[in-house]
Amino acid sequence: MSNIEIKISINNNKYILNKNYNIIQACNLYDINIPRFCYHEKLSIAGNCRMCLVEVAGMLKPVASCALPIADNMQIFTNSKLVKKAREGILEFILINHPLDCPICDQGGECDLQDQSLVFGSDKGRFYEYKRSVIEKNWGPLIKTIMTRCIHCTRCVRFIDEIAGFKYLGLIGRGNLMEVMNFSNKIVLSEVSGNLIDLCPVGALTSKPYSFVARPWELISFNTIDLNDSMHVNIRVDVRDFNILRILPRNNVNLNEIWITDITRFCYDGFKNNRLVSPFFKQKDIFVLKSWSNILYILKSILKKRINFIVGNFIDIETAVLLKKISRKLGSFSLKVNLNNNNNFFNNDFRKNYIFSINLKNIEIYKKIFLFGLNLRMENPLLNIKLKFFSDKNLIKIFSIGSSFNNNYFMFNFSNNVLELVKIFEGKSFLNNIILFSKKNLFLFGESFLNLFKNNFLFLNFFNYFKDKINYSFLNNNVSNIINYDFNLENSINNFFDKTYKFLNFYNNKEIVYALNIDSFFINLNKNLSNAIFIYQGHHNLKNKIINYFNILLPSVTFFERNNSFINFFGLVQKTKFILFPNKNCRTDFKILYVVFKFLNNLNINYEFLSNNFLSLNYYNFNFLNKNYNFLNFIFTNLNINSFITNIYKVNQILFSSLILLNCHKEIKKKYTNFM
Repeated sequence: MSNIEIKISINNNKYILNKNYNIIQACNLYDINIPRFCYHEKLSIAGNCRMCLVEVAGMLKPVASCALPIADNMQIFTNSKLVKKAREGILEFILINHPLDCPICDQGGECDLQDQSLVFGSDKGRFYEYKRSVIEKNWGPLIKTIMTRCIHCTRCVRFIDEIAGFKYLGLIGRGNLMEVMNFSNKIVLSEVSGNLIDLCPVGALTSKPYSFVARPWELISFNTIDLNDSMHVNIRVDVRDFNILRILPRNNVNLNEIWITDITRFCYDGFKNNRLVSPFFKQKDIFVLKSWSNILYILKSILKKRINFIVGNFIDIETAVLLKKISRKLGSFSLKVNLNNNNNFFNNDFRKNYIFSINLKNIEIYKKIFLFGLNLRMENPLLNIKLKFFSDKNLIKIFSIGSSFNNNYFMFNFSNNVLELVKIFEGKSFLNNIILFSKKNLFLFGESFLNLFKNNFLFLNFFNYFKDKINYSFLNNNVSNIINYDFNLENSINNFFDKTYKFLNFYNNKEIVYALNIDSFFINLNKNLSNAIFIYQGHHNLKNKIINYFNILLPSVTFFERNNSFINFFGLVQKTKFILFPNKNCRTDFKILYVVFKFLNNLNINYEFLSNNFLSLNYYNFNFLNKNYNFLNFIFTNLNINSFITNIYKVNQILFSSLILLNCHKEIKKKYTNFM
């Protein structure tokens, strides 16, 4: 037996386990149920509720199992008469002031207090005094508070402080006058605040959009992934009558653990709002509704010119395979775009150059992490939480070179000017000494940094100089960037609402621009483009001014309306789940492209091969894609390194169409102008 392993006894059964566990963790390892309210495996120990009392041999009184570490030869009893009597008494005290409003409580049916009262509680109460009442608080547009139900477990206080990183909540008063307060009437302002709803063991904190909507036994649950950020977090979607009523997290220790962002949790109304539900064709500046047969007849007469594809967001593996086939058959897949293409920055012949190849579980081996043009709190909040965990323990130090932002943990911020960055590359910055004398350095690059350059010779010289001292990785914000790189869709573009794209220098005025799932679009209409044809294929209507540039609109489906495969920025392949039934005129991207280019252009594409063999591809070896090397001249294009995302609530059409997130953004903007 090693020095870190000890022998203990639980209910007269002997076990050998690590000495770093406390009693409740040891019991959880062997599926021994111990009730709890305040204890949570991702939060610090509070010991408030005392519901987890157990009996330990040699101790006169029951002890809190969450606060006591195990010891060698410890004898623990979790179901003795003393323990049962103690738990019954604790529940009796908790229910003294708890209101009897279970029939109207949104937590009803999945409430920890209900479940534990049924198992461990008494069948009668002995207190007849008036129950206390607490004034409700305004915690923002997403969280509904009924603080009379609060049992003071302090999970919410610890989460906001330890995970979200802001001290918005705290306890005031003592004894019967104790209550959880938000200081100075400030709303709970965090991109992960919705997790408070899951953490609350009673109905004190519930979802405002979900209030009085449904009961849990009325819902059908589906396990799937979310594509609103490039991490592709694991979620559970609850549906009733073909409508999404709420989205909850699923535990995945390698990705999101048990947290999700507010945009993932509350975006579900955006899947039905502002949808493109039928094909349209523009005639005399007016969009005319067409059937699929009519629109295909129109496309057959049009798709005889040179086709330029623009690949946007939510592109799945199946569609990428088909696009690659189509591009080979047509003989061209080029875009004439006046835009810096960031995939020229790295040599994307090697997959490790564009995926996030760092193991987050062991990220503390990198003593210093440098963020270049990366606002993690906005671009990937869950990755930011993981870095915060190690930073708070002083295991790593984080340096930021780029736009300044209101971060939720300590960070060394430096100038966001390009000249400061050039000094680092030339070895003239004091940061070079920090890099040189540190054993392990990690460089994380955001897309805003990569868009500053058209060539990488300074970058390569810098990394050659420090090649034994650094590791680097590239954080892709676009949901489908890894797929675009894997399949060499070189001209894929990351589309966000704060960017505009000017399409210039077409070969002639008889070109076709086929925009697939883009989020923003801007055309500099000149003589060369006066007769160009613009086709939009997507699931949402673009903004009014943008949609007017297109001649044909083709309705597709969202990622909740299809079974498809996606690759996150770690390189992990996951599948979405068919949850919602789309409008009868909507089709998947794969089917639309297949029908248009197979039957209208007589391309020899084998549907069975594409549908049956795409998952058998080796995602770590794409030699068959015939990738090319790209080296351009070095040019500075901006003076400052600003964050790629300026508004976390409007990074794609689904979020932009969500009224819940729109109201949330309005209230935050009204009260706090510097949140972003």
